[in-house]
Amino acid sequence: MAKASTLRTRHGAEAEPGDSREGGWGVVVVIAAHMSMAIQVGLLRSWGVVYLSWKEDFETNDKETSAVQSIMSSVMSFSGLPAGVLTQRFGCRIAGMIGGGLSSIGLLCSCWVTDIHQFYITAFFTGVGIGICYNSTIVVVALYFKRKYKIANAVACSGLGTGIMAVPPIVQLLLESYGWRGAFLVASAIAANSIALSACYRPNHYLNNNKKSCREHDGLEHEPTREVNKGIHNNKTDFVTLNPKSSNSIVKFIHRLSVTLGFQLFLKSYRLTLQSAIQLQYCMVYVGFVLYLVPRAQSVGVAPSTAAMLLSIFGIGSLLGRLGGGLLVSWRISAEHVSTISLVLAGMSVLLLNFESYYIFAIAAFLHGFASGVFFSIVVVLSRSFIGVRKLAIGVGISQIWVGIGSVTGPILAGWILDTTGGSYQTFFYVGGAICFICAVQMFFLPLLRRVEPGIDILPTDA
Repeated sequence: MAKASTLRTRHGAEAEPGDSREGGWGVVVVIAAHMSMAIQVGLLRSWGVVYLSWKEDFETNDKETSAVQSIMSSVMSFSGLPAGVLTQRFGCRIAGMIGGGLSSIGLLCSCWVTDIHQFYITAFFTGVGIGICYNSTIVVVALYFKRKYKIANAVACSGLGTGIMAVPPIVQLLLESYGWRGAFLVASAIAANSIALSACYRPNHYLNNNKKSCREHDGLEHEPTREVNKGIHNNKTDFVTLNPKSSNSIVKFIHRLSVTLGFQLFLKSYRLTLQSAIQLQYCMVYVGFVLYLVPRAQSVGVAPSTAAMLLSIFGIGSLLGRLGGGLLVSWRISAEHVSTISLVLAGMSVLLLNFESYYIFAIAAFLHGFASGVFFSIVVVLSRSFIGVRKLAIGVGISQIWVGIGSVTGPILAGWILDTTGGSYQTFFYVGGAICFICAVQMFFLPLLRRVEPGIDILPTDA
């Protein structure tokens, strides 16, 4: 056993000739991942520009209208688990192309909805497609990089900032020229570009280290079924083949299902569990902030085109935050400390929206974009350190479920607060700021949980 581990370590340290894990085609993958994230998430976070158009067209209240954004954001996160299984089974390339197709079709069908309830259905499919694209993009970068992973992940994830910076002015221009339905028609064509970008996620055969026990599907290893009768944890298992007919009891089948879906990760890594809970709480604020940033500015007399620029400022901050977060972590600064500071900064920026000055709104947008960029870029790095790269697809997918809960709860809660307070935004921003500060306090428990959790053994080539 020790000998095998040594061979694995040496194989992981000495790259094979032509290996693209730390460069070569990996650079193309990072660029494609950056652009795919810019398109998909940029569109998702730009619907605050057309929020008032939805409200007027469908004659709905704030709670019903905000549910569209809530469904897209939450379904994107809830689809993380099936997206993780899809990526694990068929690889990042196929999964990304499927996701790009679904998001494009969802936006296209949204052009012809006649009431808000039909919009909910098309928003669902759009969210599923974006979620699949996001998961495959996160995983493919981890498959191509090890030593330079933190930098590569920061560059890829900064695509969210690029999208949030560049897409809102485009959506505003399309809205003024063609209306919100015409804007969605063009957006569906833009989203379809993710299909071509995902085609660049070609398999990376670097991970095929154990040919006797592994078989490769598009760059991801699928290894033998876990031995459920033994108490010893098998670190090599990534994907469990479900075959209920061969099981002698329902308990075995349920165990295998839970292993396949990755639920055991939360039982073995308490830090992953707490991090997911923090993501849930913060996303309640994050989605509400993005959704109501433009309407808040318009409520104090800011012109629509000028208010839409706040999302671009938010995007600039997010771009710099994602790049800066990766650099800070690469300099061996504690990721937990950086995340804590980013949450405090996010809380302060939310409270700034209670003022009624466009310049303060711009400062708040930049600060929150920067803070969210740092936080989300480091979350992926922390997840990889908790569970390893082989389980990253499932781990990121299942943690996204908690993000989905926050995404669906945040806008609805904010809409309810607006309806009950007569359209006043202040109460939500005070609550949102408090939530961010509470999340920052919870980050201090991560080092403590490391001492008591069972933990997940990670091979040298899996780190």
